[in-house]
Amino acid sequence: MKTIPGGAYPAMITPFTLDGAIDYPAVARLMKWYEDRNCAGVLALCASSETEKLTLEERYELAKFIVEHKGKMTIVVSGHNGDSIEEQIEEMNLMAKTGADALCFITCRINKHAGNDEDRFIELLDQLVDGIEDKEIPLGFYEKPDQYNLNMTPKILRHCTESGRYVFLKETSCRSAAIKAKIDAVRGTNFGIYNANSSLLYQSLIDGAAGFCGIMGNVHPDLYQWLCDNWAKYPEMAQYVSDFIGTTGEICNQYPAIVKYHISQTGAEMTHYTRRAGLEKLSEQNTYRMHQCERLTEKLRAELRELK
Repeated sequence: MKTIPGGAYPAMITPFTLDGAIDYPAVARLMKWYEDRNCAGVLALCASSETEKLTLEERYELAKFIVEHKGKMTIVVSGHNGDSIEEQIEEMNLMAKTGADALCFITCRINKHAGNDEDRFIELLDQLVDGIEDKEIPLGFYEKPDQYNLNMTPKILRHCTESGRYVFLKETSCRSAAIKAKIDAVRGTNFGIYNANSSLLYQSLIDGAAGFCGIMGNVHPDLYQWLCDNWAKYPEMAQYVSDFIGTTGEICNQYPAIVKYHISQTGAEMTHYTRRAGLEKLSEQNTYRMHQCERLTEKLRAELRELK
């Protein structure tokens, strides 16, 4: 039964040059930045990656490059943007050839054809899986907050546990009861639930979540990894870290440009260019807020280093 490590999986961004091309040297620096901050892995080619603005060829080459620079991290790749099920099968087969550790279905792409019908979703999902040529590669889901998004139901999740192939769910409901219901549906299996919500992460870990997967992995992922690793060992400090990441978890205005700025300021040079319109000029307030957050984070890191 295949598994992937629990912990922090940042929703990976895509660095670009000022003329809009993928900046591969910056991607390599970014991968080192994640690894230096102890991330278990990354979710590549997600919304944060601006995947809807990348061609299929760009997605393939980028995913392959990310895998080549993974270091000790685990690479989960989504990136199927096709409308029809047949297009999605073609895209997923291409992504499987990148060497990724796991493939991740984007639920809204399937649910567009399922219309929130659980049985129809399962039928289409099985069709997709049957079309994937690599019968061993682990699978997962990304509840992309978008039109047609489906927050996975316990019924669908229990169906998925039968094969043993599913290892990852990026959970985006932002509701504790819904998160726990999903955890309970897969409890005792290799299927890990990775919460995207900073405020609710600690409680979800207590309930049995496998880790974190969200945009704040691009700000201080080491704090998320620490919480995933140490919540039971240091409950008092875990509550403090939870309070900190919960209250700073909403600072990413002008995302993803603002986190590109932050990462560039903290060790991995890149532009804050994005292919999304309206993010060309960062506000002084937003950039200053990121500096404030980093100063506070450094103090918290120092406290964590003192723990015995």
